Amino acid sequence: MGLGLIALVFLRLMWLARKDRARSIFTLERETTRARMARAFTGLMVVLSLMLGIYYLSRITPEVIPPPPDIPTPTPMIEFPPTPTPPLLLPTPTPIPTTLPAPTVIIEITPTPAPPPVQGQPANCPSPGVSITQPGDGAVALGVIQINGAAMIENFDYYKFEFRAPGGDWNFIERHNTPVMGGVLGSWNSDTVPPGQYEFRLMVVDKIGNYPNPCVIRLAVQ
Repeated sequence: MGLGLIALVFLRLMWLARKDRARSIFTLERETTRARMARAFTGLMVVLSLMLGIYYLSRITPEVIPPPPDIPTPTPMIEFPPTPTPPLLLPTPTPIPTTLPAPTVIIEITPTPAPPPVQGQPANCPSPGVSITQPGDGAVALGVIQINGAAMIENFDYYKFEFRAPGGDWNFIERHNTPVMGGVLGSWNSDTVPPGQYEFRLMVVDKIGNYPNPCVIRLAVQ
């Protein structure tokens, strides 16, 4: 049962990597997704090999080495002299103690409200047409977060989201082909990465391939 769940996890990782590869635009992104697919496929093969080995041991080994036959142990017969029957005795009445029910103690537990998530500070975006208004810089990310802001430049072609650990390489999240003057730009499921500090950025590209400075914010994934 446990190996089957692990195999499903590797299948999901392969599906996510394939999906990200289909969305990839740059060569580095495609190489990263290809490496993720290779690792997931290798893990799936190892889990399948373990499952086949366990099945072989559970099915084949009992037939090769049969269990030893059960040999009954003889039980010696010992004859005891007859026990004399004692005379009947009248039962002694036993007093029934009177017990009082224990008092019921009711304890009220007041739940402690969870602290609200940190919203962060307004992002310092260099271009008004490439801005993120929600979440703020330094905000706490829990699960799927909504990205609000603006993605509108001259000769607009598309905009995309990327993330990375501080000092690492940027990883592609998703791309949109419709400009946004101010509103919902998209979303990001932060559960797909381990907890920690990350940088998240919005890039808007024109039809020639040029783009202004991206808008970058810091997020604390929990």
